[in-house]
Amino acid sequence: MSKIEDKIYNYYEKSLGRKPDKKGLSHFLTKYENGESLEVIRNEIEHSEEAQILKMKEFEKKPLDLFSTKPKEDIQKIFQDNAPWYHWMSINGIEISDTRTSKAYQMWISQNIPKDLTNKTILDIGCADGFYSFLCESRNAKKIVAMDLESFDLSKNKTIPPKQNPNNFKILKNIINSKVEYKKLDIYDVQKLNQKFDYVLMYGIYYHLYDFVSALQKISDMAIDSVFLSGHILDTHDPTMYYYKMQSKSDIKKGFSSVVASANCLITIAKEICKFKTAECVDIITTDYGSIYPHTHGSTKGKIGLFKFSK
Repeated sequence: MSKIEDKIYNYYEKSLGRKPDKKGLSHFLTKYENGESLEVIRNEIEHSEEAQILKMKEFEKKPLDLFSTKPKEDIQKIFQDNAPWYHWMSINGIEISDTRTSKAYQMWISQNIPKDLTNKTILDIGCADGFYSFLCESRNAKKIVAMDLESFDLSKNKTIPPKQNPNNFKILKNIINSKVEYKKLDIYDVQKLNQKFDYVLMYGIYYHLYDFVSALQKISDMAIDSVFLSGHILDTHDPTMYYYKMQSKSDIKKGFSSVVASANCLITIAKEICKFKTAECVDIITTDYGSIYPHTHGSTKGKIGLFKFSK
């Protein structure tokens, strides 16, 4: 076996847990012979559809189950009476079904959050139903402030009529007797909290913001250690950002979001403008939008990135 074949075997074993089949091995050997670098080949294997399926299955095995003193029957009824929900949640083994985001996706996001948060303070921006806030509480965070403007999208389930107030945070807080503080606050007014936090969570937020740079600058001033961010990203290595033109509610319904940036664009903004000492893309997954959007250049699939910006 050549050194190149050995490398490809190792990439397969590490990412897919198996040896390459003849077709796969031939495919990547041909790529290498045509000038493709081993780094690009490794990246393609690591981010293949097969690798992602295996990875998400592993994350699905690590769900968070919260505790409540309420009877299971009461919890089930509360879940049913207050549908739809944004976050998957499990309390006393009772799970919320048909949510905007999935259990596997939320646990994938959670890999960014330290396992032990003893004596740490957390700000959860765009908390929605509060999954990440309650997860931090379960990891012994000293103080958690969750904030949301309560205007997020729950349109995944088209059959459920929209609620007047889609935020179920307070309902869940009551069920589990949580001590997490909740604030209804716009991200551009975050300085009104007048305090700093060890970690700031910013999951699924940045691409809704036309002035993301200004928002991240404000958040940087409040972060003691790190900001954890996730969101849709452009599938390119260039440091670019795509802006959607949205001037009315109908534009928002027809469009994708406000902006979509590449991973390198977000990292550049974090380091060069917001003065974070380090900025890294921790992981990337592929998602199927079911529709073609301008920033995906003819594809129904897009990328979601998970980031860590540290002081």
